[in-house]
Amino acid sequence: MGKGEDTKSMILDKAVQMASIQGLEGLTIGSLADALGMSKSGLFGKFASKENLQIEVLRVGSELFRRNVMYPALKTKPGLARLKTAFQMWLSWANTDSLPGGCLFLSSSSEFDDRPGLVRDHLKKTQLSWQKTLKQFVQDAKDTLELDANTNVDKMVQEIWGLILGFHFYNRLLEDKQAEKRTKLSFNELIKRHQYDI
Repeated sequence: MGKGEDTKSMILDKAVQMASIQGLEGLTIGSLADALGMSKSGLFGKFASKENLQIEVLRVGSELFRRNVMYPALKTKPGLARLKTAFQMWLSWANTDSLPGGCLFLSSSSEFDDRPGLVRDHLKKTQLSWQKTLKQFVQDAKDTLELDANTNVDKMVQEIWGLILGFHFYNRLLEDKQAEKRTKLSFNELIKRHQYDI
C-alpha cells in the first residue's frame, strides 16, 4: 500500500468513527477535515463529493463488519454453532472500539430508508448481503437437523434482526446494563422454539 492509500485509509477510519456518532448525514468533508486537521480542498480531491465519502464509509464499515462478525462465524462448524457465533459477534459489534457511536448501519438505515439515491442503494445492498448470509446460517442449522424442518427461515431471520434492533435501543439510548443478558436469553428461547422435541 502506497503513502496515498495509507492516508486515505487513515481518513476513512476516522470518518467511520465520526459517522457512527453523527450519522452519515452529519459527516461532511468539512467536518472530517476539521477533525483531521487537514484542508477541505485536500479531502475534496480524494472524494469529490459528500455522497462518495458516504459510500466509502459504508464500504469500510462493511469490511469491519465482515472481520468482526462474519469471518469469526464462518470459522465455526456449519449449523447451530455458526448461527450462535454470528449472533454473539453481532451483539459485540455494537461495542467495538472502531464504532464509538454503535452500529454504523443501524443509524444509516434510519437516515436513508426513505431517501432514494446511490447511498441508500449501497446501504441496502450491504444489508441484503448480510441477510442472505444469515438465512444460509439458519438453513444450515435445518440441514444439520439442529432446527426443525418446518422452521420458516425468513421469519426466524427477521426475529433475530428484531432482537438486535431492540438490543441497540436498550443498550445505547436507554443505557440498560441488562440489555445484553436479556437479548441472549431471548435468542436462546427463539432457538429452543425451533428445535426438535426429543
